[in-house]
Amino acid sequence: MGQSWRARNVPVPADYPVVLAVGFGLHRIRPWPMPGSRRAHRLVGLPLVAMGLLLAAWSVRTAAEVDLARPDRLVCVGPYALSRNPMYLGWLLASVGVGVVAGSFWVVAGVPLASVRIHFEVLREEGRLAASFGAEFERYRERVPRYWPVRPVGWTRRAPSDSDYPSRRSSP
Repeated sequence: MGQSWRARNVPVPADYPVVLAVGFGLHRIRPWPMPGSRRAHRLVGLPLVAMGLLLAAWSVRTAAEVDLARPDRLVCVGPYALSRNPMYLGWLLASVGVGVVAGSFWVVAGVPLASVRIHFEVLREEGRLAASFGAEFERYRERVPRYWPVRPVGWTRRAPSDSDYPSRRSSP
């Protein structure tokens, strides 16, 4: 049996620790507190931290046999059957939870900024996966959402048509 996890498969995106550090620094200099009691902050924030860390750990364990930096196959089971990027989702949840536990809008407000930068990295990763795995990745992409494991009610994915690609339109 292989190893239970690979240290290289633990992508703690630098963006989230930076956002947390900057947020806490700003909160110390100029507090921007969230409404509610410390107890309420803990009741909401601690489950987010726990869910995020558990999701990240489950993802690392599931991908143990694959070097995510240079994958030889797609990981499509466990959390990867629910989200194409469960580790990033885990870090996002944990970071928001830390900000809520701390009662700091500065920390919580920084998370979307980090997430936007990370989203562009995800797009690059998906481009590499599409180039490496072709139709297999396309089927996976169609079946599993990029981030959130639950799609909104009424959400449907339509197949792209030629009108979505102006360069593919046939000339009259």
